[in-house]
Amino acid sequence: MVAQCQTKTNSGRLIAIGCNYEPWIALLEQSGWKTHCCYDLRTADSILEEYSPCICIVDLSNNDFSLNSISLRANKTKQVKWIAIIKKEQLQTDAICQFINNFCVDYFTVPIPSSQLLDTIGHQLGMLEIESSSWVEITSKHDMGLFGESKSIKQLRDMVRRVAATEVNVFLTGENGTGKELIAKSVHNLSKRKNVPFISVNCGSLAHDDKKMAFLRASSPSQEDEKSTFNGTILLDNVEELSKELQDELLAYLQTSSGDSLNDDSCCDVRIVASSSSDLESAVANGEFSKELYYRLNVFHIKVPTLRERGSDIFLLAEKFLAKFANEYSTMASSFSDDSKQLLLRYSWPGNVRELINQVKRAALLAEGNEVRAEHFDLPSKANLKQSLRNIKDEAEKDVLMAVLETHRGQVASAAKDLGVSRATMYRLLNKHNIVPDVRHYNNSYMQE
Repeated sequence: MVAQCQTKTNSGRLIAIGCNYEPWIALLEQSGWKTHCCYDLRTADSILEEYSPCICIVDLSNNDFSLNSISLRANKTKQVKWIAIIKKEQLQTDAICQFINNFCVDYFTVPIPSSQLLDTIGHQLGMLEIESSSWVEITSKHDMGLFGESKSIKQLRDMVRRVAATEVNVFLTGENGTGKELIAKSVHNLSKRKNVPFISVNCGSLAHDDKKMAFLRASSPSQEDEKSTFNGTILLDNVEELSKELQDELLAYLQTSSGDSLNDDSCCDVRIVASSSSDLESAVANGEFSKELYYRLNVFHIKVPTLRERGSDIFLLAEKFLAKFANEYSTMASSFSDDSKQLLLRYSWPGNVRELINQVKRAALLAEGNEVRAEHFDLPSKANLKQSLRNIKDEAEKDVLMAVLETHRGQVASAAKDLGVSRATMYRLLNKHNIVPDVRHYNNSYMQE
């Protein structure tokens, strides 16, 4: 059921699954909502995808739907406020209680208290409007780092939105070229510090003999003024390249409540985002990087996905970059030929988004007409085709396994049943992808949410 609220001040969307035309629906319509019932889950999927952010009311009182199917859909949606309708006796059912606890902002028992439901929906509509403003900012201003529709990039957007609202230090890891600096900028611009400076410092370029927190002094907007104050966000890029001396300086800063002890004449109110493309845990184990500093920086870890993990996002990004460069270089290139699309999707992209940008820039310059063809890219046309297709299939298979395990909280037997395979086959697939289901991990994840 889709409903659109068209009051004097608000507009919103309401999806209701499995609901009959009841008095509370009539009350919603009288208050300005248009209501339409939806019983088919495939239709609900398309509506949820098209109209998110939205509110979804699901009627579980008649047991018309598999709770696992509803849970799977609720787990995939990050901008949907779920409200459950149940019978009072269903509160004695653990699965129902877990669903409400994990996914719902509220629930109502039949018969529905219409006025209370209307108040709840109105409040959640207001919450959606507040949250949506943050998502608009993410997707419009910083989409080069967070643009895409793959599962991995949606999860990344969600983590960025959540951590940006806090003041904790963030640790970004990922291969070269994945866009870690763009993610750091998104964290900054979605935080309360968005109106103060964001400074990126390459730790490999810092002087190893500088004793006064070189990265803070180097990033100060007024280096000549010894009493200047820097309030902002600093990205410590390639943090693994900090010298031992600067590691000690940074640790000393993090161990104090302010930066005053580092320099009597300056004051810093800084949020630190650190990034690394190397295995910093191994560096800690080898004594090359301070263990205490590592744990101080790694308060909230974000692993930035590789481009090959993002599936069809590759082509979405390519289209976006092509439009940008065609405009920048005044070329006619506006689309990709079929062979160029196949080439983009099957290539493994070891250089990630940075490599894609360079390749699309080259193609935009070489294309003589409207269409970009495969020969305009400096990429192998047929090499590793079978391997690339196998990688795409394996990544998709792994994503499905992880999603189903998450839905079933790590329970292999129930996950296998949902997939329609035997437990033996399920374990074989888990071993193939090195997935070790940990029931405690999934339970803790749900409790934290």
